[in-house]
Amino acid sequence: ELTSGAVKLFGISAAGLAAGALLKERPVDRVLAGVVIAGTAHLVNLVDVRPGQAGAAVLALAAPGLLRKGPGAVVAAASMGAAAAVLPDDIGERTMLGDTGAHALGAALGAAMAAGNGRKGLAAHAAALVAVAAYADKRVGS
Repeated sequence: ELTSGAVKLFGISAAGLAAGALLKERPVDRVLAGVVIAGTAHLVNLVDVRPGQAGAAVLALAAPGLLRKGPGAVVAAASMGAAAAVLPDDIGERTMLGDTGAHALGAALGAAMAAGNGRKGLAAHAAALVAVAAYADKRVGS
């Protein structure tokens, strides 16, 4: 049986890989960028348990990207702008970010991370995101 969780898993993974392919030239870098983008989308969704938490997480995690030069800084600024735009209404509970908004903000943050890093940085971010996802899955499942 196809569940909504499976659809999200495959859809976000495919979108992350497609975005990674647009950002990087080498096949390994494309895959790593895809893992970072999809993993960051998942991470931001994981922290979206109370109003404002996903937006605040994106603001905090994207801020170091502003210190970089190049496309990573531009995409970090865009993800921060999007998070800042939705944060007041999310905190005020006038709107709800939900899975779709949290995944989108996370994917934007992941794209900033992917655009601003080479292979070593991508590998480190990908490993950390996979570890967090595995830990969270174990904690939620227990």
